[in-house]
Amino acid sequence: MVQPLSWWQVPAHVRRAVESSLGSEVVEATGLAGGYSTGAKTRVVTRKGGRAFVKALSVDRDAPSVDLYRTEARVMPHLPADLPVPRLLDVYDDGTWVVLVVQDIDGRPPEIPWRQPELDRVAGAIADLGAALSPSPWSEAPTFADANRGVVNAWRDLVASPPPDLDTSIRRMADRLTAEQVDLEEAVRGEALLHNDIRSDNLLLTPDGRVVFVDWGMPCKGAVWQDLMMFALTPDLYQGADSDLLVRNHPLTRGIPESSIDAVVLAGYAAGRSWLNRRDALSAYHLAGAEASLRWVRHRAARSG
Repeated sequence: MVQPLSWWQVPAHVRRAVESSLGSEVVEATGLAGGYSTGAKTRVVTRKGGRAFVKALSVDRDAPSVDLYRTEARVMPHLPADLPVPRLLDVYDDGTWVVLVVQDIDGRPPEIPWRQPELDRVAGAIADLGAALSPSPWSEAPTFADANRGVVNAWRDLVASPPPDLDTSIRRMADRLTAEQVDLEEAVRGEALLHNDIRSDNLLLTPDGRVVFVDWGMPCKGAVWQDLMMFALTPDLYQGADSDLLVRNHPLTRGIPESSIDAVVLAGYAAGRSWLNRRDALSAYHLAGAEASLRWVRHRAARSG
């Protein structure tokens, strides 16, 4: 985890712009911990009693994350009004600082390690999200393969030239998928709008039983079951559940060929393998994700023989 900026570290002229948008001076600002952005993540309360959640970041501090903010600002107006996401209230972008002002949601992240009732709640919400976003309401969304090009390239490299130290069972899986002519890019092709980054810190559980999906900076268009696959790694990563069982029992994967699921799991492992080869440069999160990918692919490879 990184230490984000506080509201008071955001330049005064940027804060004034946010206050002008909210129609009143900010008198209370509560920074939120967690996540991986270095920007300010703040619940604010105005003198008139208004509330909002504010994300603010400069290109000088973290240009790639600023690009995610700008993408989120583009996609959010296209999301259906009844979708369980915060409403976008305003955007400030002066070329250096980018600020998103969104609805403040009364909710909390899931408990970690995962508890089964909360995992079931999130799994159901992902199914509903897929139904609501098929087909994509945002025509500009990149394809899943383009948005995750590094993963697709890692898959292609692994199946085309398996490394000599590859586990025997994983090599057999790669050989089988090659023999069956499974194409990862075709397997993930689809018309649904995907969040593409669902994990515990991008979810809020509300007192009224909803699951709210936040941080829409990485959306793409693809097969409706891909958001489930991207999320499925996190129960294993954060402990408390079986990723493969979650996928096998989910309605979004009903009728999906096992070979397609294998291909996506193997692609995650292929990307994670490159991370494991440079452990010293990894964050704890990415290292844990790479190790979880290895456990999952070994499990599926053993099941398939």
